[in-house]
Formats: sequence, structure tokens, C-alpha cells
Amino acid sequence: MVSLVVLGPNGAMGRALVKGAVANPELNLVGGVGPRGRDYIGIDLGLLVGLGRQIGAPVVDNLEALIHDCDVVLECTTPEASSSALAVCVERGKAFVTGTTGFTADQVNALQRAGESIPVTHASNGSPVVHLLYDLIRIASRELGKDADIDIVEIHGRNKPDAPSGTAQEMAQIIAEELGYDLEGAAEYGRRGMGKRGSASIQFSSLRSGGTPSSHQVIFGLEHERLELTHRALDTAAFAGGLIEAVLFVSNQARGYFTLDDVL
Repeated sequence: MVSLVVLGPNGAMGRALVKGAVANPELNLVGGVGPRGRDYIGIDLGLLVGLGRQIGAPVVDNLEALIHDCDVVLECTTPEASSSALAVCVERGKAFVTGTTGFTADQVNALQRAGESIPVTHASNGSPVVHLLYDLIRIASRELGKDADIDIVEIHGRNKPDAPSGTAQEMAQIIAEELGYDLEGAAEYGRRGMGKRGSASIQFSSLRSGGTPSSHQVIFGLEHERLELTHRALDTAAFAGGLIEAVLFVSNQARGYFTLDDVL
């Protein structure tokens, strides 16, 4: 059985991860870690996420208090919190799984370097269905991309801080690789004012509205028709399954940097 600690257990994703972990018989959830000063520190995770019962897994405010009891640390929080937890995992030799987005290039490099000593999985999107969509985007880019205007439209809840989303950026990277584009030069973010759209571009539109969990659409606009590939998440639980699979995956690795494609 794999022992697990979840960071940020009171967020929407954190609650989904806790519920997914409790439902998996191969996992032993030993506790959660929240920010200092929150009123739910000391509460049992089962009560915190609405399971209606205690599961013997307390919420603490310091990862060091639980790190010795776990095999894997799982989190979907903020780049800063993720980077701090990664440092603890490297120091203590624990596996690390992150579903956080919005990392800087230096923070991604730190994740990759950590794979030299511990197993690390970085998944911008934990949904296996989204990774199927990635395959469809590759096919459409290969067949239509050179003749199409390409747009990526993504919608998340008002509280998501990073834009475009990590998933949208992964989609754009797939398109750019298939078409031989330099994504830095091809990417355009929103439109304003006058001017004709340039060729060989990938345009992003990011909306932050209400409590939308996630919606991503890739549009291939042709002269007389368009192809739209869309994924809509109805609940954050859609993203938990792949991250739980990643926990089981890294528990069997000695070291290395992995993505969800490796896991699936």
C-alpha cells in the first residue's frame, strides 16, 4: 500500500484528490497540509471534505510533520507552494506528483532536476480524456494545420490566476511541434483594435468566469468549414483520476521526471 500526503486539501482540486485517494484501496492517506492560520488545521480530512466520517488523517500546517510517514506527496496548489514542497521531497527522498499550473521556466527546470534524485510527475491536466484529446489535436494539426487558422479558447472559474491555462499551453505546444512552428513567435493572446490576422499563428483566448471547472476548445478554421475539438469538465473530479494514477506510478519508480503521458 502506498502512503500519501495531499497538499491544499481544502481547495476544489484538493478535495477531489482526497476523495479519489480514499476511494482507492491501494492508497493509505496519512494526512493533508494546509496553510498556517487556517481554521481547518487539526480537522480530520474525512470531515473536511464531506465524507461524513473520520479517516484517521489529520490536516497539519507543516509538511515536515507528515513527510516521514508518506511515500508520495501530491498537490495541486500554487507554483510557490509546490516549489516549497518539492524541496522538502528532494531533501527527504520522497516521490512528488504535481497538478499545479503557472510555473515559471525556472520552476519547471527545478522539477526536471529533481527527477535526478526522486521520481516526479508533472501533469498540467490530470484528465485521461484530455490526453486523448491531445492525440486528436495532433491528428488534426497534421492533416489541417497548414491550411487553417488555429484558435485555442479556454474558460475557467474566476479564481484561476494563470492565463492561458497550462492545458491550453500544452495544446499549443503539440500544434507547434506538428507544424514546425516556434511557439514563442506564433502565439498571440487575444485581439484588440484594427489589423488583419497573420498566418502561421496560434491565437489564445482566456476567459475567467463564475465557477466553471474547465473548458478547452481548439478551432481549426478553414475557408468553408471549421473543425472544433472541445473538452468540458463538469466537475474537478475529472482531473483527480489521472493524478491518483500518477501517485501509484511514481511509487514504483526509483527516480525520473515524468508527465501524465508516461503514466497513462
